[in-house]
Amino acid sequence: MKKHYFISLVMYGALWHAQIAIAPNPSDHDPHQNSILDVKSTTPSKAVLLPVVSQIIDAADPDNDNNYRGAIAYSKNNATIYEHDGTNWSSIYNYVVEVRPQYFAHFSRSTNLNLSCNGGFLPPYGCSASGIISLTNAGSSDFQGSSMNLSLASNVVTVNETGLYRITYRSYATFNGLNTNEIQLRLQKAAVATPTVFSTIDSKSFTSANDNLGYSPVFNGSIVIQVNAGEKFRLQGFMQSGFSPLVNSSTSFQNNNTYGAGELIFEKIVL
Repeated sequence: MKKHYFISLVMYGALWHAQIAIAPNPSDHDPHQNSILDVKSTTPSKAVLLPVVSQIIDAADPDNDNNYRGAIAYSKNNATIYEHDGTNWSSIYNYVVEVRPQYFAHFSRSTNLNLSCNGGFLPPYGCSASGIISLTNAGSSDFQGSSMNLSLASNVVTVNETGLYRITYRSYATFNGLNTNEIQLRLQKAAVATPTVFSTIDSKSFTSANDNLGYSPVFNGSIVIQVNAGEKFRLQGFMQSGFSPLVNSSTSFQNNNTYGAGELIFEKIVL
């Protein structure tokens, strides 16, 4: 049997001051005096269905639009509600993820990752290099857990339990050689159907025209994402150089407790 919902308008001098109430019960049609839209529901309560996108990049994303600030949408990709701040979309879990994170696994860096390349004399000038960052748990053998596994041969973590996870990744790096313009620490994921095809889902970068910084840039990244059982994760280091025909451009993602050991942490979110 279909239910008929009653919409009432309370006018305040002109249409643009209207208040709207949506209610299944005709006797409860008056909107709250301080609301412009009052959605009511009887028991069992019905939910308000937000606009749904397959992933948040499919939603409109205007820059410097204060009138769009506060817009919300639901992303199926990571089962997250996003709020727009007038410039970018941000997951609401950025604010509430601390409710009950359940610690799952912690993998630390075992060795340095050294990258280098040579831009050569001929255009297009510049070069890039990348590599997979080594991970370890404790000991020299693969980590096999009920929740996730780590393969030392591939430095890939496989998640065994479907759920909402917060993944934190950290490292620091040094600039070396000549004209290393940018370095990135990338968190990458492979789907169950394509376990060897990895794509970057989050990254932290540092750009500088000065190779002699005098300090080591530190990368701290964190993402909340819906993970399916069997999906794989890894950390990749990346560098990009400009013109460097005689001296190699290089960088080193280092594992040194002076600046904090690089690490990859998985926490399951229990709401």
